[in-house]
Amino acid sequence: MINDPKYFQMAFYIISPIVTFLAVAIAYLAIYKQSKPNVVVHYEPSNDVGSVIDLVICNYGGGSARDLEFSVAIPINCWGIEKPDKVDESNFLKVKIPLLAPGKALRYQAGQYGGLLSQISENLPVTASYKYRTPLRMKKKGKDISILDIKYMVRMHSGNSPAYDLADAMKGRNNTIFLKTNKQLETINKQLSRIASVLEGNNNSGSGNA
Repeated sequence: MINDPKYFQMAFYIISPIVTFLAVAIAYLAIYKQSKPNVVVHYEPSNDVGSVIDLVICNYGGGSARDLEFSVAIPINCWGIEKPDKVDESNFLKVKIPLLAPGKALRYQAGQYGGLLSQISENLPVTASYKYRTPLRMKKKGKDISILDIKYMVRMHSGNSPAYDLADAMKGRNNTIFLKTNKQLETINKQLSRIASVLEGNNNSGSGNA
């Protein structure tokens, strides 16, 4: 019976659709995973300002997250390096983000280590809820859980970025070579103004005597 061509033909008719279905299912699953958002919320040191910690909300997935909301108000604007300043919980992040595209991130100034530690002494779980579309354009709901923690930054080195220092220097907010040069130029300008005034006075006197 095994050598009967009809047997192989029947087996082909049975197995072929199954193999095709599995191939299509695997391909769809791969595309589905690539189209699903993956929203991660975390704290990290600011790229620009030393001692400042940023809250970062990033979509690491392949699809857009729509109507993004969070399960709790996320602590931000919590200042104080060693000891916390007065914290106003009404300033915590309570927003609904209409759209967060793949690979995009939002940054908020969360505060400083002491201020944030007073609000997150233990790990804080945050659930990000959103809507997205499948490859077949069907609307679905998704959730991602992040654990907020800042204790790993306790001994982390921090410093201002060169761009921030340059902006400070140009505005005269720190004592750098730019500030010293600016003061020297102001002094030279005043001296030139005095010399010009003296020369103008001498010229006027000479004209009067003539």
